Amino acid sequence: MHIALIKSFTDKPWRSPATYNLIEKSLGEKWPVQSLATNDPGRLHDWIEALKTEYRQNLFVFNIAEFLDEKNKKGFLPALLDEWKAPHLGSGASTVTLGLDKHETKKHLLAAGIPTPRYFVARNLDAKLAEQAEKIGFPLIVKPSLEGGHIGISDNSIVWNKDSLKEAIGLISEEYSQPALVEEYISGEAMREFSVGIIDGKKRLFTPIEIDYPAMNVRTPILSHETALKDLEKIKAVGFEPIRDEIIELAEKTFLAVEAKDYSRIDIRMND
Repeated sequence: MHIALIKSFTDKPWRSPATYNLIEKSLGEKWPVQSLATNDPGRLHDWIEALKTEYRQNLFVFNIAEFLDEKNKKGFLPALLDEWKAPHLGSGASTVTLGLDKHETKKHLLAAGIPTPRYFVARNLDAKLAEQAEKIGFPLIVKPSLEGGHIGISDNSIVWNKDSLKEAIGLISEEYSQPALVEEYISGEAMREFSVGIIDGKKRLFTPIEIDYPAMNVRTPILSHETALKDLEKIKAVGFEPIRDEIIELAEKTFLAVEAKDYSRIDIRMND
């Protein structure tokens, strides 16, 4: 097998040149690897087509990015690779698109019987939505509905009344030109947050960890964009306690519900 590694750099530590170099070195210990860093879909297409011609059925594309140009959200890689019929790592375009749409993802989870916080979607706060917010109960968390990577999430995302809710929704509408997802905020002394890594194969591998908020020295126990960007997240292992099997089962159900492929990370937050 011959590996074609697509490099799409961002400011995120896991998409830095150093990280891609480590990936390339690791892959190269077992397979021949060629890599390309470009923001040009045409150049990427020609490169992959040339490799397909040379290696035929023995080519596999290693990709960990959503977009070729992440900053401007251009060159949606899963769709391009699917269109070019290039075997590649990760889920197909439909699943990745779903994962970037929090509203649609929640609808899939609810249809599969998977618990998810109560929510609504809003571009502004009218009387009907204000009533819905009161029914769910404050505090609420407000997020951009069409972003990933914790973009748009900060301490100010937690709102405690209608005025701050209206302001947060307006901010997202103005800054990101998209609706806000307004969600029940899972909190309390018993709150715990987990992240379950999944590697698919003949037998699925699960790597559950817990977010260690006390070790992070943050004012609000949420994974903000700043936390992700500066790689400030602290974690600890999940021991062989009863909750381990529960979160693994929930993560696997979610993985199947969204028709994910190859690998995924499922975030789970609980308060009882």
